[in-house]
Amino acid sequence: MAARHFINDGTTLVQDALQGLALTHPSLIYDPENKSIINSRHDGNAKVTLISGGGAGHEPSFAGLVGDGLLSAAVSGSVFASPSVHQIQNTIASAGGSAGTLLIIMNYTGDVLHFHLAAEKARLAGHEMAVLVVGDDVSVGRRKSGKVGRRGLAGTVLVEKILGAVAQQEDATLKKVYQLGEEVVANLATVGAALDHVHLVGKPATDLTVRTDQVEVGMGIHNEPGCYVLKPQPHINVLVNQMLDQLLDQEDEDRAYVRFDDAEELVLMVNNLGGISNLEFSAMTKVVVGRLGKRSLHPRRVYAGAYMTSLDGKGFSITLLKASKAMIQALDAPASTPGWTAHQHLETSPVARKLFAVEEQAERLDPGSSRLKVDNISLSAAISRACLKVVAAEEEIDRFDSLVGDGDCGSTLARTARAILADLEKGGCVHPDGDVVGTVEAIAKVVEDNMDGTSGALYAIFLNAVGASLRNGGVGLQEERLVGAAEWSEACVAGLDTLQRATPARVGDRTLMDALEPFIRALQAGESTDAALIAAQAGRDRTQGMRASLGRAVYVPEQGWSEVPDPGAAGLVVLLKGLLLA
Repeated sequence: MAARHFINDGTTLVQDALQGLALTHPSLIYDPENKSIINSRHDGNAKVTLISGGGAGHEPSFAGLVGDGLLSAAVSGSVFASPSVHQIQNTIASAGGSAGTLLIIMNYTGDVLHFHLAAEKARLAGHEMAVLVVGDDVSVGRRKSGKVGRRGLAGTVLVEKILGAVAQQEDATLKKVYQLGEEVVANLATVGAALDHVHLVGKPATDLTVRTDQVEVGMGIHNEPGCYVLKPQPHINVLVNQMLDQLLDQEDEDRAYVRFDDAEELVLMVNNLGGISNLEFSAMTKVVVGRLGKRSLHPRRVYAGAYMTSLDGKGFSITLLKASKAMIQALDAPASTPGWTAHQHLETSPVARKLFAVEEQAERLDPGSSRLKVDNISLSAAISRACLKVVAAEEEIDRFDSLVGDGDCGSTLARTARAILADLEKGGCVHPDGDVVGTVEAIAKVVEDNMDGTSGALYAIFLNAVGASLRNGGVGLQEERLVGAAEWSEACVAGLDTLQRATPARVGDRTLMDALEPFIRALQAGESTDAALIAAQAGRDRTQGMRASLGRAVYVPEQGWSEVPDPGAAGLVVLLKGLLLA
């Protein structure tokens, strides 16, 4: 699109847009500190809380879908950038309650890691949490998407609408809503097409912003490249047929995610990426329905509009949902939100509340102190020893990373280690009364504040999950006692399980998981910490020469893989040696 806007400074664009949304919809509360929108009528102690979010630029998703019968709250990052863990965590605290909270997010690395970490921190604080990751794209097939999985696109809105209706039911539980969400996601397929890339406010235009006489099939909602370009631009009938082929061709093993010819009910969503006129878009919707009819597919419900945009993107997407009758009923249920353009029943009467301040939650969950304790002197010594070893290994790990990454893995780990050492000097990190959960939580907080990038998110998710497991292990204890080896092992297994829900990385992908999982599996099998450490070292060593499947190492020359082990795995082994070897 042409790089011209009425607002050309993006500094406060997102905040101003959220405030404008709240000004025109009195039932919505705008929280400026956390860039979130909350439904003032939602009671998190009576109904399951549904929170979504992600980068701005996809409006009305997600803030415009907040309201009765849909989302309880939404949190926004900057344009095309995930919100921070702090924002998400505060929004959970403001909107959530004892009925439990489900985070519904699209499958993008930043969102997945940040929302999972926020969920773990909320669990540690006593909230019942679940995270549903939506991936519905079929254009980038299995071979290219690999372990990352399908991208999240407009189908996310159908997931949120269905779950929003079900969450209003009297017998709805967090588990029930989450399980239905998994079923909906498994039966979704979306493909998009765009004429050109979008222009971000305040950013210089590029050659990709304005292109002529071509269509890019499969282009993502953040300007990600598609699967192929059609040049010259074909007739709309030809384009739609090719898009439907990607959705429906069961012989395409790379993209055949859902079989629709045996659907109980079929739902169609035609989504405007933001830059197509209403006149043209309605005509395009007619073409899509007609082309489906020629394949003997007749949608029971058709939704057409701007549900998941890409700023002013000159493009559209087609979503098909293989639906049950219960899903149709949920889609038909009323929803009072700005962005759901079907079955709207928006109320116009003002709601008494403060517009720009989040109301204090009536009942705060106080998790209390754990009865599981640690020997502070021994633990402080082990933590200090581990941090000093990490600092000493900084240059070597950076050297590894310079060959297979961006060269800062050692520096990142060392910076965090120095921060923990400084906190220990001030009497922090180790809980004063020896409470193990408080100690793990404090260390996780230092990690979050000091360790950037994917490594920081992975360490923080793991530590918060370990803390939550230890807290659960202390429930019901009548007396305080020292945490035992079995409880540490169980907590580490819980941390690994949580981590594996947040990342596709597994043993064999050349990541820190190659050292972490063997270490934890050895503990789980009842082996000694010495044996577990040997397993971690062996896992690290196996990464030398291993092909990378995830992260920046995927893009470096292959010879780098054979010269050094994975830096993340190497750093973890250094840390474990310091903790376990006096």
